[in-house]
Amino acid sequence: MKYSKIILGVLALMISAGSASAQKKGQFGETEEDSIKCVENLSLYIEFYKQKNYQDALVGWRWVYANCPKARKSVYANGARMFKYLSKKEKDPVKKAQYVDTVMATYDQRIEHFGQEGFVLGMKGEAYMQYRKDKIDEAHAILKKSVELQGKKSKAGPLTAYFQVSIKMLELGKLEKDAVIETFDLVSGVIEYQIERLKDNGKKLAYYVTAKENVELLFGPIADCGDLVKLYGARFEANKDNVDWLKRATRLMDKKDCTEDPMFVQLAETLHNLEPSAESAYNMGKMMISKEEHRKAATFLKQAVELQQEDEKKADYYLTMANHYFRNLKQSAQARTFAKKAAATRPGWGEPYIAMGNYYAASAKSCGEGDEFKTAAVYWVAVDKFKKAKSVDTNITGEANKKIATWSKYFPATKEAFMYNAIEGESYTVECWINETTTIRVQ
Repeated sequence: MKYSKIILGVLALMISAGSASAQKKGQFGETEEDSIKCVENLSLYIEFYKQKNYQDALVGWRWVYANCPKARKSVYANGARMFKYLSKKEKDPVKKAQYVDTVMATYDQRIEHFGQEGFVLGMKGEAYMQYRKDKIDEAHAILKKSVELQGKKSKAGPLTAYFQVSIKMLELGKLEKDAVIETFDLVSGVIEYQIERLKDNGKKLAYYVTAKENVELLFGPIADCGDLVKLYGARFEANKDNVDWLKRATRLMDKKDCTEDPMFVQLAETLHNLEPSAESAYNMGKMMISKEEHRKAATFLKQAVELQQEDEKKADYYLTMANHYFRNLKQSAQARTFAKKAAATRPGWGEPYIAMGNYYAASAKSCGEGDEFKTAAVYWVAVDKFKKAKSVDTNITGEANKKIATWSKYFPATKEAFMYNAIEGESYTVECWINETTTIRVQ
């Protein structure tokens, strides 16, 4: 039945071959006879290809590849897929290498006959990273050229691969750190552009979001604040009116905890003046904290929360406000209010509860007012928050358990609790600014 379908398909294409040849001279050969033979082999290989019968598909494919290279662009895409598959299955290293050579040749031939050099080089560079791991220099050169040619149109895969190979070049001593940082700046800029462009296209957006996560993860160990200050300091004058560049620079310096550096201050102020936004207001707030202008910092952080539309980022801003109010403004109750808002805005996030537990533990002595039992009681509510944190967010279980172990040591002894008529398991209200009811526990 399958072969009957193949024959019918071939006949149908053969009938139309003459007119196809006339319309596109050279596509299926120079003569009608060439066209018929080309279409016949094209149809045969396609039918076998659809069935994933690659061994039989290769007979027709090789004929088309050699005799009518301009037949269809898909000839090269399908060829690359088939030879990648065959290389993975092949045990003989010599044959495996030959298959990989053919994969690379399909990319070169596709460029020659159908153009799209930057786009195709991106795929070739990714293939180099996968199949020719010993040829890092070549992979780097191919991917670099691809990104240069494609610019903001670069696909997520080649962008990630370009940064990966740049790091490998750094590890091998073939590339300086400054060049890798510049590559990150270039790659992350394209990714951010595409994320903004594709914000309403979930499927395509996901590729760039993943690329962003991978690239930032790879970049983490590479650069420190000094490296970023050097990079952005050298480029500031040329980019001081470039909002996208300023956003990217401030975002990365914030991620690297470089917010106290004068370079960050300059970037944040410039960005906020050009385009006030949630992000720029947040950066201004952090900048004011570093300058110990805490009231101004609170004003900017509140503005950031008001302007931010994304819940995850808004929750981050709320938690920053909470920590600021507790550490710098000494307003514990207000700090807890903002931490609760962070938790409500981003359900399933444990950090706000960790923060509240920290606030309580730090307040134990002042709330205890010199009374050892009252001081110990504060650690009950602190531990309650740490337990809540790990119950909603398994990612912080380790951190929460360490804090629980640390502060549980300060629970009152059984004898001490007895002196206060405190019975284990009963309710107890911790007063002071905390004013929460908990359960009595002893060591």
